[in-house]
Amino acid sequence: MRISRGHWFLWGEAVIPFLSAPVLELGCGTGHLQASLARHGLQAIGLDRSPAMLRQARRRSATLILADSQAIPLRPASMQTVVAIFPAPYIIAPDTRRQIAQVLQPGGRLVVLLAAGTYDLTRHPLWQSYAADGWQVSKPDFMVNQIPLQLMIATPPHATPS
Repeated sequence: MRISRGHWFLWGEAVIPFLSAPVLELGCGTGHLQASLARHGLQAIGLDRSPAMLRQARRRSATLILADSQAIPLRPASMQTVVAIFPAPYIIAPDTRRQIAQVLQPGGRLVVLLAAGTYDLTRHPLWQSYAADGWQVSKPDFMVNQIPLQLMIATPPHATPS
């Protein structure tokens, strides 16, 4: 894996072609991806459990939720895409997987940008945990500025891939 060297926001924006609205961003932090999604005309909601992060994110987006990924306060089947950019270990938790599956519409998917650099994503606990739960998991070949990005796309067992 590689240190960001100032590419963090560029890498985050690079996932936008893989997203379909409405989008839920888990761990939206200070809202940089939320602002990019709005500029691209994608309806999105940012979720973070940190009030301090959301205070900063409010400068970039008004559609934010203070909540934990293990208790997402959205209607079932209300999101086409759930996205997480360089997430913390919460993304692997069984309750997070269940919550994501619940809020995704039929045909919806999870998109996770996990790392930059050369890495066998199939060996990562993230990939293994979702695959073990029956999610259909794939990894597109994906590069930004000649740096490979490790992007996992997963569809829950109850959904038809889009």
